[in-house]
Amino acid sequence: MLKQLFSLEGRSALIVGGGKVPCAIAALFRDAGAQVEHERDADLSESAVEALYAPLSDLDILVNGAVRTGPWPIEKLSMQEWDRVHDVNVRGAFLLMRAAVTAMRAHGRGGRLINISTIGAEHPVLNGNFAYSSSRAGTNALTRQFALEFAKLGILSNAIMVGAIPSDPFPKGCALPPTGPIMEAGRLPLGQGAPEDVAPLALLLASDAGRYINGQTIAVDGGFQIA
Repeated sequence: MLKQLFSLEGRSALIVGGGKVPCAIAALFRDAGAQVEHERDADLSESAVEALYAPLSDLDILVNGAVRTGPWPIEKLSMQEWDRVHDVNVRGAFLLMRAAVTAMRAHGRGGRLINISTIGAEHPVLNGNFAYSSSRAGTNALTRQFALEFAKLGILSNAIMVGAIPSDPFPKGCALPPTGPIMEAGRLPLGQGAPEDVAPLALLLASDAGRYINGQTIAVDGGFQIA
Protein backbone atom coordinates (compact mmCIF):
# COMPACT_ATOMS: atom_id res chain seq x y z
CA MET A 1 0.00 0.00 0.00
CA LEU A 2 2.76 2.48 0.93
CA LYS A 3 4.79 1.74 -2.18
CA GLN A 4 1.70 2.06 -4.36
CA LEU A 5 0.81 5.46 -2.89
CA PHE A 6 4.14 7.00 -3.91
CA SER A 7 4.72 5.06 -7.13
CA LEU A 8 4.86 6.87 -10.46
CA GLU A 9 4.92 3.67 -12.50
CA GLY A 10 3.26 4.13 -15.87
CA ARG A 11 3.24 7.93 -15.66
CA SER A 12 4.90 10.42 -17.92
CA ALA A 13 6.57 13.52 -16.47
CA LEU A 14 8.02 16.63 -18.06
CA ILE A 15 10.50 18.51 -15.86
CA VAL A 16 11.63 21.92 -17.06
CA GLY A 17 14.71 23.65 -15.67
CA GLY A 18 18.38 22.84 -15.39
CA GLY A 19 18.96 23.89 -11.78
CA LYS A 20 19.81 21.56 -8.93
CA VAL A 21 16.23 21.33 -7.65
CA PRO A 22 14.70 20.19 -10.97
CA CYS A 23 17.58 17.73 -11.40
CA ALA A 24 16.94 16.24 -7.94
CA ILE A 25 13.24 15.92 -8.74
CA ALA A 26 13.96 14.23 -12.07
CA ALA A 27 16.20 11.67 -10.38
CA LEU A 28 13.63 10.85 -7.70
CA PHE A 29 10.78 10.60 -10.21
CA ARG A 30 12.82 8.11 -12.25
CA ASP A 31 13.43 6.08 -9.09
CA ALA A 32 9.66 6.14 -8.48
CA GLY A 33 9.07 4.62 -11.92
CA ALA A 34 8.09 7.63 -14.04
CA GLN A 35 9.11 8.09 -17.63
CA VAL A 36 10.89 11.44 -17.33
CA GLU A 37 11.58 14.00 -20.04
CA HIS A 38 13.94 16.61 -18.59
CA GLU A 39 14.25 19.84 -20.56
CA ARG A 40 17.20 21.67 -18.99
CA ASP A 41 17.59 24.64 -21.32
CA ALA A 42 14.06 25.52 -22.31
CA ASP A 43 13.38 28.59 -24.40
CA LEU A 44 9.92 29.48 -23.10
CA SER A 45 8.61 31.26 -26.16
CA GLU A 46 5.13 30.21 -27.25
CA SER A 47 6.35 28.35 -30.33
CA ALA A 48 9.09 26.57 -28.38
CA VAL A 49 6.64 25.43 -25.70
CA GLU A 50 4.27 24.07 -28.35
CA ALA A 51 7.14 22.17 -29.98
CA LEU A 52 8.23 20.82 -26.60
CA TYR A 53 4.79 19.33 -25.95
CA ALA A 54 4.22 17.95 -29.45
CA PRO A 55 5.55 14.44 -28.63
CA LEU A 56 4.11 14.46 -25.08
CA SER A 57 0.44 13.77 -25.67
CA ASP A 58 0.34 11.29 -22.76
CA LEU A 59 1.76 13.75 -20.22
CA ASP A 60 0.68 13.13 -16.61
CA ILE A 61 2.97 15.45 -14.63
CA LEU A 62 4.53 18.85 -15.26
CA VAL A 63 7.23 20.18 -12.96
CA ASN A 64 8.07 23.75 -13.89
CA GLY A 65 11.48 24.59 -12.47
CA ALA A 66 12.48 27.17 -15.07
CA VAL A 67 13.85 30.24 -13.32
CA ARG A 68 15.45 33.59 -13.82
CA THR A 69 16.42 35.25 -10.57
CA GLY A 70 18.28 38.26 -8.99
CA PRO A 71 18.94 40.19 -6.83
CA TRP A 72 19.92 43.64 -8.10
CA PRO A 73 20.13 47.01 -6.30
CA ILE A 74 17.12 48.99 -7.41
CA GLU A 75 19.26 51.56 -9.18
CA LYS A 76 20.88 48.81 -11.30
CA LEU A 77 17.75 46.86 -12.16
CA SER A 78 16.96 47.70 -15.77
CA MET A 79 13.46 47.29 -17.11
CA GLN A 80 14.89 44.91 -19.72
CA GLU A 81 16.05 42.63 -16.93
CA TRP A 82 12.74 43.06 -15.10
CA ASP A 83 10.97 41.91 -18.28
CA ARG A 84 13.31 38.92 -18.73
CA VAL A 85 12.60 37.74 -15.17
CA HIS A 86 8.84 38.05 -15.60
CA ASP A 87 8.94 36.50 -19.08
CA VAL A 88 10.48 33.31 -17.69
CA ASN A 89 8.83 33.10 -14.29
CA VAL A 90 5.27 34.22 -15.10
CA ARG A 91 4.68 34.17 -18.85
CA GLY A 92 6.74 31.00 -19.26
CA ALA A 93 4.93 29.31 -16.38
CA PHE A 94 1.57 30.13 -17.97
CA LEU A 95 2.61 28.78 -21.37
CA LEU A 96 3.93 25.53 -19.85
CA MET A 97 0.86 25.01 -17.68
CA ARG A 98 -1.57 25.82 -20.48
CA ALA A 99 0.12 23.34 -22.80
CA ALA A 100 0.18 20.69 -20.08
CA VAL A 101 -3.52 21.14 -19.36
CA THR A 102 -4.29 20.83 -23.07
CA ALA A 103 -2.56 17.44 -23.16
CA MET A 104 -4.14 16.28 -19.89
CA ARG A 105 -7.65 17.26 -20.97
CA ALA A 106 -7.18 15.37 -24.23
CA HIS A 107 -6.23 12.06 -22.62
CA GLY A 108 -8.78 12.47 -19.81
CA ARG A 109 -6.75 10.94 -16.96
CA GLY A 110 -6.18 14.16 -15.08
CA GLY A 111 -2.68 15.19 -14.08
CA ARG A 112 -0.44 17.24 -11.84
CA LEU A 113 1.03 20.71 -12.27
CA ILE A 114 3.89 21.55 -9.90
CA ASN A 115 5.62 24.93 -9.92
CA ILE A 116 8.92 25.57 -8.16
CA SER A 117 8.54 28.95 -6.48
CA THR A 118 10.15 30.79 -3.55
CA ILE A 119 9.22 31.88 -0.03
CA GLY A 120 10.28 35.34 -1.23
CA ALA A 121 6.91 35.58 -2.97
CA GLU A 122 5.25 35.87 0.45
CA HIS A 123 8.06 36.87 2.83
CA PRO A 124 10.89 39.20 1.68
CA VAL A 125 14.16 37.36 2.19
CA LEU A 126 16.80 39.05 0.04
CA ASN A 127 17.56 42.69 -0.58
CA GLY A 128 17.18 43.76 -4.20
CA ASN A 129 14.82 40.91 -5.02
CA PHE A 130 12.18 43.15 -6.60
CA ALA A 131 11.80 41.38 -9.95
CA TYR A 132 12.16 37.80 -8.76
CA SER A 133 9.86 38.01 -5.73
CA SER A 134 7.12 39.79 -7.66
CA SER A 135 7.38 37.32 -10.53
CA ARG A 136 7.04 34.37 -8.16
CA ALA A 137 3.97 35.95 -6.61
CA GLY A 138 2.61 35.77 -10.16
CA THR A 139 3.64 32.11 -10.40
CA ASN A 140 1.80 31.38 -7.17
CA ALA A 141 -1.32 33.16 -8.42
CA LEU A 142 -1.26 31.08 -11.61
CA THR A 143 -0.88 27.95 -9.50
CA ARG A 144 -4.07 28.74 -7.60
CA GLN A 145 -5.99 29.80 -10.70
CA PHE A 146 -5.21 26.58 -12.55
CA ALA A 147 -6.14 24.64 -9.41
CA LEU A 148 -9.57 26.26 -9.36
CA GLU A 149 -10.22 25.93 -13.08
CA PHE A 150 -9.25 22.32 -13.64
CA ALA A 151 -9.83 20.42 -10.37
CA LYS A 152 -13.04 18.90 -11.74
CA LEU A 153 -10.97 17.29 -14.49
CA GLY A 154 -8.61 15.74 -11.94
CA ILE A 155 -5.81 18.17 -12.81
CA LEU A 156 -4.24 19.37 -9.57
CA SER A 157 -1.97 22.40 -9.32
CA ASN A 158 0.44 23.24 -6.48
CA ALA A 159 3.64 25.19 -5.90
CA ILE A 160 6.69 24.45 -3.77
CA MET A 161 8.16 27.58 -2.21
CA VAL A 162 11.86 26.98 -1.75
CA GLY A 163 13.78 28.64 1.10
CA ALA A 164 17.48 28.59 1.96
CA ILE A 165 18.50 25.88 -0.47
CA PRO A 166 21.49 26.57 -2.72
CA SER A 167 20.36 25.71 -6.22
CA ASP A 168 20.48 28.07 -9.19
CA PRO A 169 23.28 30.61 -9.67
CA PHE A 170 22.42 34.28 -9.97
CA PRO A 171 22.72 35.63 -13.52
CA LYS A 172 25.73 37.71 -14.47
CA GLY A 173 25.50 41.35 -13.49
CA CYS A 174 23.42 41.02 -10.33
CA ALA A 175 24.72 42.22 -6.98
CA LEU A 176 26.71 39.60 -5.08
CA PRO A 177 26.99 38.51 -2.39
CA PRO A 178 23.27 38.67 -1.59
CA THR A 179 22.19 40.24 1.68
CA GLY A 180 18.97 40.10 3.63
CA PRO A 181 17.15 38.32 6.47
CA ILE A 182 17.72 34.83 5.11
CA MET A 183 21.49 35.42 5.18
CA GLU A 184 21.54 36.42 8.87
CA ALA A 185 22.99 34.08 11.47
CA GLY A 186 20.36 32.36 13.59
CA ARG A 187 17.49 32.82 11.13
CA LEU A 188 17.68 29.23 9.84
CA PRO A 189 16.62 26.79 12.58
CA LEU A 190 17.72 23.79 10.49
CA GLY A 191 20.52 25.53 8.61
CA GLN A 192 20.69 25.43 4.84
CA GLY A 193 18.84 22.70 3.01
CA ALA A 194 19.65 20.75 -0.14
CA PRO A 195 17.80 20.18 -3.42
CA GLU A 196 17.13 16.63 -2.23
CA ASP A 197 15.00 18.14 0.56
CA VAL A 198 12.61 19.53 -2.06
CA ALA A 199 12.27 16.47 -4.27
CA PRO A 200 10.23 14.30 -1.82
CA LEU A 201 7.54 16.96 -1.61
CA ALA A 202 7.34 17.03 -5.40
CA LEU A 203 6.91 13.25 -5.33
CA LEU A 204 4.09 13.57 -2.81
CA LEU A 205 2.30 16.11 -4.99
CA ALA A 206 2.81 14.03 -8.14
CA SER A 207 1.73 10.68 -6.67
CA ASP A 208 -1.53 9.19 -5.45
CA ALA A 209 -0.49 10.18 -1.93
CA GLY A 210 -1.15 13.81 -2.91
CA ARG A 211 -4.52 13.29 -4.55
CA TYR A 212 -6.34 15.65 -2.15
CA ILE A 213 -3.78 18.48 -2.21
CA ASN A 214 -4.71 21.26 -4.61
CA GLY A 215 -4.12 24.99 -4.93
CA GLN A 216 -1.43 25.07 -2.27
CA THR A 217 1.86 26.96 -2.00
CA ILE A 218 3.95 24.85 0.37
CA ALA A 219 7.17 26.14 1.91
CA VAL A 220 10.34 24.05 2.21
CA ASP A 221 12.42 26.49 4.23
CA GLY A 222 13.73 24.69 7.32
CA GLY A 223 11.57 26.87 9.58
CA PHE A 224 12.87 30.23 8.37
CA GLN A 225 9.48 31.91 8.33
CA ILE A 226 8.77 31.03 11.97
CA ALA A 227 12.18 32.24 13.12
